[in-house]
Amino acid sequence: MDAGPRTAGRFWNVPNTLTVGRLGLAVFVFLMISRGWYAWALGLFVIAALSDALDGYFARLLNQDTPLGRQLDPLIDKVIVSGAYIYLAAIPGTGVFPWMVTAIVVRELLIQGLRSLLEGQGQAFGAKMAGKLKTLFQCLSISAVLLCLSLEAPPYGLTTARDVLTWTAVGLTIYSGASYLTGAMPALRGEASRR
Repeated sequence: MDAGPRTAGRFWNVPNTLTVGRLGLAVFVFLMISRGWYAWALGLFVIAALSDALDGYFARLLNQDTPLGRQLDPLIDKVIVSGAYIYLAAIPGTGVFPWMVTAIVVRELLIQGLRSLLEGQGQAFGAKMAGKLKTLFQCLSISAVLLCLSLEAPPYGLTTARDVLTWTAVGLTIYSGASYLTGAMPALRGEASRR
């Protein structure tokens, strides 16, 4: 009776609510892009990206880290980033090409599956610095693409920065994916030997 409320194991805590809210924002970002309302899409995407930093902060601050939250947070990040790139690749002149989107989506699905497998076995699969940089540059790239689309005549310097950010994001996506796979190889070999 005297024990305080246990929030760490509950789903509807502060960080998980922010994470699910980000999924709702993703739907509106995709809708705004499909309607050609790029400034609105940019604003909502920036809010979603900022909420990604906040949910991790509140999980640590309030001691509300949960196994489901650790799975859900990166999964929803992948939904909004991959979805945004898919929509943007369909728009001419964005500097986002289908092969880039394919590389990003394949990497995200592969690493998410690997995370689920290893964490399901009780093994840690935390984010590496390369993965964090990958996410940062993906968000900067998408924001730059949406900013260029929202302007009638974006300056050359802005489109150049957009393209540099996008190519850097793709490069980091491939590099970080290879890094995660290399690091997980011992665990994967151990899993294969048990079968």
